[in-house]
Amino acid sequence: MVATRSTRSQANGAQINYREKQESDLRPDNGDSDTSEDDNDNSKDAEPIWLQDENIAEDQDVALSSDEEENDDQLNQLIDANFVKKSDLKEREENAEEAVIDDATISLKINKLQEFVKQSQVYSGIIADTLLNKSQDRQVKSDDTEQPAKKRKKITDFFGKSSRAIESTEPQSEKFTHQQPSLLHNCELKPYQLEGVNWLITLYENGLNGILADEMGLGKTLQSIALFAFITEMDTKGPFLIAAPLSTVDTWMSEFARFAPDISVLKYYDSQGQQKRASKIKNFFKQTKGSGVVITSYEMIIRDIDLILSYHWKFLIVDEGHRIKNINCKLIQELKRINTSNRLLLTGTPLQNNLGELWSLLNFILPDIFADFEIFNKWFDFTDLELQSSSEGLNKLINDELEKSLISNLHTILKPFLLRRLKKVVLAKSLPPKREYIVNCPLTPLQIKFYKAALNGKLKQTVFKQAIKKFFSLNQDHIGQVSNKTIRNFMNWKMSEEQEKPADKVILEMDKLYNEHIRRELLNKKLQNTMIQLRQIVDSTLLFFFPFMDPEQLKLDFLLQSSGKLQILQQLVPPLIHDGHKVLIFTQFVTMLDFLEDWCELNQISVCRIDGSMDNDTRQEHINRFNSPKGQYKAFLISTRAGGLGINLTAADSVVLFDSDWNPQVDLQAMDRTHRIGQTKPVVVYRLCCDNTIEHVIMTRAASKRRLEKMVIQMGKFSNLKRLAGSEQSFSGMSAGRTHQHSSPSNKELMQELSQLLLSGESSIGFARGLDGGALTGDELKELFDRSAAAFKPKRAEKEWDHIKLFETTSAEE
Repeated sequence: MVATRSTRSQANGAQINYREKQESDLRPDNGDSDTSEDDNDNSKDAEPIWLQDENIAEDQDVALSSDEEENDDQLNQLIDANFVKKSDLKEREENAEEAVIDDATISLKINKLQEFVKQSQVYSGIIADTLLNKSQDRQVKSDDTEQPAKKRKKITDFFGKSSRAIESTEPQSEKFTHQQPSLLHNCELKPYQLEGVNWLITLYENGLNGILADEMGLGKTLQSIALFAFITEMDTKGPFLIAAPLSTVDTWMSEFARFAPDISVLKYYDSQGQQKRASKIKNFFKQTKGSGVVITSYEMIIRDIDLILSYHWKFLIVDEGHRIKNINCKLIQELKRINTSNRLLLTGTPLQNNLGELWSLLNFILPDIFADFEIFNKWFDFTDLELQSSSEGLNKLINDELEKSLISNLHTILKPFLLRRLKKVVLAKSLPPKREYIVNCPLTPLQIKFYKAALNGKLKQTVFKQAIKKFFSLNQDHIGQVSNKTIRNFMNWKMSEEQEKPADKVILEMDKLYNEHIRRELLNKKLQNTMIQLRQIVDSTLLFFFPFMDPEQLKLDFLLQSSGKLQILQQLVPPLIHDGHKVLIFTQFVTMLDFLEDWCELNQISVCRIDGSMDNDTRQEHINRFNSPKGQYKAFLISTRAGGLGINLTAADSVVLFDSDWNPQVDLQAMDRTHRIGQTKPVVVYRLCCDNTIEHVIMTRAASKRRLEKMVIQMGKFSNLKRLAGSEQSFSGMSAGRTHQHSSPSNKELMQELSQLLLSGESSIGFARGLDGGALTGDELKELFDRSAAAFKPKRAEKEWDHIKLFETTSAEE
């Protein structure tokens, strides 16, 4: 931890890279570059600079905060009054237009819509049956040319069962053709898992590829291992290939060692070069006589594709299959080249968001049938139906119905090849309950200042001023003391148009320190991506500049002043840990993990950590430490994208989403690191959110697919933000190859609506107060900490709180 702190002031800037050209709106960023480099080089051998300001009389000094008084004039100018009037006028015109539409027109449109729905249903069903028959006929012909056909269970018989045992928690193995394989040890498959294995075996026996899309945490890995155990016992011993994210490769290895120790398994991963990896796989197949399972990462597939292509694989499993929903990605192109008899995709995330993604899946599991996307797209091009109306309201109704019907009917095509079960159905009586809260966090005065500056396009100047003020004010033990007036004079000089050399010796010495400690870090900040800026601001203002020369001087109070979320975290996590709970904390920004780690250390909380820069062995070591029942580690800090899938952390029963992802499925995956099979305690999720900020837009995307419909309705008055949240995205519009009826909003329009949202007088999520936020009350903390059975009842009366809101409850009684 000390090493991490000591290098932060140099490393923080390098860690953030938005891959955009640098903005240059401040003179210090461009001028005197050669001089400053020379100064830095010469300063290495020079004596440390010590500032000694002769004029530090308090009665003559100025307050550095004098320019920090809140002034919303510029922000109000950004919210163009004409823009608001035009929006209101357009809304009134639309309402008036809808009023004059006669009933006959509406009836005609709805009748056409119903005809389309019926047509789509019949068409999808015919395609599904045709594909199934073609696939099976092709496999039977192939078997006839090679060997006598085996007696196989028909895939249609499997799907034709009148009832399934998936909702039962009692063993009902007699309903299944195949029992648990004898090579599977140390476990007893649950009824729904045994059904899944039977489904996989049925696909295999009929020569079909498929998608096992069980919800996260239902044991897709175990069912896959059971399939390989069955094939090894009854048919062939391989070789089998598993392609997975690097973060899950060790999980696959440990699961095979635990549940199928008699099956030979190789971890095909080595950072010492392809030659050594080739030698490793050659020796493995020499020992196993060409059988066994090879587990590797996506990166190794791409790097060593020629070596992979030199083998004929009996089965290919692709874990986290949603990675291949983009048909143009390098990974899917290489995976499709692999010579294999069968393919299986594993995913816990719904995949089919549009026709392109749906076709990508079908192309992977049935490449010879779905070979041309253009032909597939024309099947569902209904632009000639003339369903669109001049009324925006009626168009929205029609598009919503089209989207719902088209998604449902198109999924009919995938039904014979896809199996998906939900935790709330199959584990209704065995998985502990879970509830999720939205916790409103206040913005500190400095956060509000940064946020408004970002909306005004002046964040860089604001960060520049704040960095100078804090650096020269907080490091007096290392650089000496100067007055606030001198600091102000230095800032004015650095921001002046003409950078003439000042006569003041103290100013010149400050400039040397500036070039040595501040300038380079500010230059590394690329601030063109406004959305990233706003998301970082609501996390912590320290993400833009760390002012301490000695990181050990960072104190808890100073850290909490930089972030309202950290203030709420201070109220939540220490009491949870004191009561014996273990906590996962997820964030989108790796640099924020550094400050969360500092926060944990200042609270004397022992932590583990996962981020994208950690090697696989270190990741697994941290996971094992945290899951150890005798371990001292009570909190786990995780980068959402790097550690939000494929790991098991059931030792925790509390999850903090420090910030939310644009993709709501990523957050759901993060929660399921602990709410999964093996969890014995009730789970509570705390989603931190700053009301009336960019986070409300992100939350709307999740709410539109889950609960809190009020958020979506409230977003209705911000048309550009609503489209940004994805709540008006039309499946049917994309499926037919049509462009969206709205053009992409300009950055100015987005900033206008974000400014209106920030300054609106009411909470956009339903809290009693918006930006003022404030600390959680005693009653609210009692509600958040409640783990009693009554707290998880689905029909429990929800009380209105000032700072928290129940988002979702998953209970065994549902």
